[in-house]
Amino acid sequence: MQKLCTKCNFIGKGKHGLLSGNLYVGILEVALAVLILKFGGDFMGSFIYGAVVAAIIAIAGIINIIDSYSDGRLCPSCGKDNMIPLDSLQADEIIREKNLTLPEDTET
Repeated sequence: MQKLCTKCNFIGKGKHGLLSGNLYVGILEVALAVLILKFGGDFMGSFIYGAVVAAIIAIAGIINIIDSYSDGRLCPSCGKDNMIPLDSLQADEIIREKNLTLPEDTET
């Protein structure tokens, strides 16, 4: 889905940050959680503590993996987190107010 940046008026798809929404970081987090679950009791002193830490890291990894399939929230032009859906009322107002033209490949 196309989005509009309220800061610089960029129209297009948003991007993800370095660690948020990165598929590979999510896979690494899940793999780290499995390793902590397997060997964490030896290093952390107790299996329960290792399991809790592994669960927290695994949840963060799963969220990153799921987020990697969604649209990004950062503007590729200015880098700010001001992207709004192009079919929203606020975007309609900005497009009319600033007389912006929509790209031809816009899917709304």
